[in-house]
Amino acid sequence: MLRSIASWIGAGLLVGLASLPVPAAAQELSAIVEAVSPPREHVRAFDILLEGAVIELKPGETLSLGYMNSCAHEEISGGKVTVGAKESKVEGGNVRRTVVPCNGSVDPDSAAGANEAAVVAIRSLGDDDPSVRVVESLQPVFVLDEGGMPSDPSLVIQRLDRTEAPIRVSLFGRTLDLKQTGMKLTQGGIYSAICGDRKVAFKIAPNAGVAPVVMLQRVVRL
Repeated sequence: MLRSIASWIGAGLLVGLASLPVPAAAQELSAIVEAVSPPREHVRAFDILLEGAVIELKPGETLSLGYMNSCAHEEISGGKVTVGAKESKVEGGNVRRTVVPCNGSVDPDSAAGANEAAVVAIRSLGDDDPSVRVVESLQPVFVLDEGGMPSDPSLVIQRLDRTEAPIRVSLFGRTLDLKQTGMKLTQGGIYSAICGDRKVAFKIAPNAGVAPVVMLQRVVRL
C-alpha cells in the first residue's frame, strides 16, 4: 500500500530554480544552496543554482553552497558570488572551500551482496551507469536534475533488498529533503528513487547517521 506524506511538507520545503540572472549560454544546474544568512526572498536553502547565477552579499551576510559536480563545499562571507561549473568566483568577499566525499558509488553486486533480487531490481532501472550511489545520511536530499518536470510530480522511494511498502511523495519543486519530513531510511538499505522516467539506485551507508555531514553529502540526483 502506497503511503503518501505530502501533507507533511510545507510549500517552503520544496523549491525550484533560483530566480537569478543567468547568461544564455550557461544552463547547467551546478550548485545547491545549503544555507543563507540572513534569510532572503530570492535565495533560499535547497534552491538549485544555474551556472552563471550571480548573488550579491553585503558585509556580514553568508552563503553556503554545495557543488554537485565537484563535491566542493563553500562557506562564503560577503562580496559578489558568481556560480561556476565546479566552484564559485567570489569578488570582494571571503570563501572557505573544502572538498567532501559526495559521489561515492559501488557496483550493484557489491551493494546488494547475496541478494539476487536486489541486483536484478537495480539493473532493471535501465540506466547506462549501473553504479549505486552511496549516501552518508539516513535522510537524503533528492534533486531533479536538468530537464522539464514530469507530468506526474511524484517521487517513489522503494526498498530493493527486502520487502517494504514503497513511499510516494508529491513534489512541488526540484528538491525534497527527507530531514524536513522527519522520515529516516535504514542503515545499509538499498533503495530506488523514481520520478517520471528518472530512476536512480542508492545505498544508505552502513554507518550513516553516526557523524554529521553537510547537505551536499546527502544529495541523490535523478
